[in-house]
Amino acid sequence: MDKRDYLVKTFSRTKRKDYENYILTAVWHKLGNLNVKPVSQQYVKRGESFALLDLYFPQLHIGIEVDEAFHKSNQTQDGLRMDDILAAVEEDELEDFLVLRIDATLPVDDLHRRIDEVVAEINRRATKVHAEWFTYEEELEQCRSQEFLSVHDAYTFKDIKDIANTVFGKNSKRYQRSYFSIGEQTWLWCPKLSIVEEGSWKSAAAGWINRLAEDWSYIDESHEDAAIVAERKETYGSGGKADQQRVVFAKYKDHLGFHRYRFVGVFQLRGISPLDDRFLRYERIRKEVAIVRS
Repeated sequence: MDKRDYLVKTFSRTKRKDYENYILTAVWHKLGNLNVKPVSQQYVKRGESFALLDLYFPQLHIGIEVDEAFHKSNQTQDGLRMDDILAAVEEDELEDFLVLRIDATLPVDDLHRRIDEVVAEINRRATKVHAEWFTYEEELEQCRSQEFLSVHDAYTFKDIKDIANTVFGKNSKRYQRSYFSIGEQTWLWCPKLSIVEEGSWKSAAAGWINRLAEDWSYIDESHEDAAIVAERKETYGSGGKADQQRVVFAKYKDHLGFHRYRFVGVFQLRGISPLDDRFLRYERIRKEVAIVRS
């Protein structure tokens, strides 16, 4: 997707919100910087709750909130899709995180003065960090050049082959499986996370139920088929194959509705979940993985 199409899709998400659309498009056009990438409707994790930023600039760690007549309350995890949680920004992890607020109820002259102030602040930081909007292929090259991939990195991947080739030094044109060996006692796992419907967890893929903790510290895994659950409990529940490690890239939909994979950590089997004995518990043991040079 080129920049034009990306921008059209990004700002079309606000078209049904008159004040928000007017203010955010004014900010963007006055900014006049095509090296700065905007993200609309971005969730940010603040303590135990989530807040919604109307516009976010990930290269700059700057968010914009349009304050309208009504109050936007914080949401708990129960009110969010897992996709939103996976894509959320961790406010506590960014020392220079900044939120700029614009009061939509201001008189028009005051409103535009505030918009100008916000634009000036964005431009100051963009100049300071030398922001550049990279293509997807350029982002993969940047990732490949690092020593490690961290859960705090902003990289996301379009498909599994990009993960294997970029992070683990493979040279594949396609991967059809979401779970396979990438080294001795190490597996790449790309689960599609389950959703809650009517108060219960539902499978999102082939009967598997994968529940990621809000803080990404563990994954509980089960299946809708009771026979499979019983077999896996017998095989793994007592700690069998506990030396295996799973490098996990969770599948989700980004803010434009496209499927992506995000690194959430390296996990290891710990046995039966203390929350539900139908589930196996995988706990996160590392927040980064080494980049393999091919």
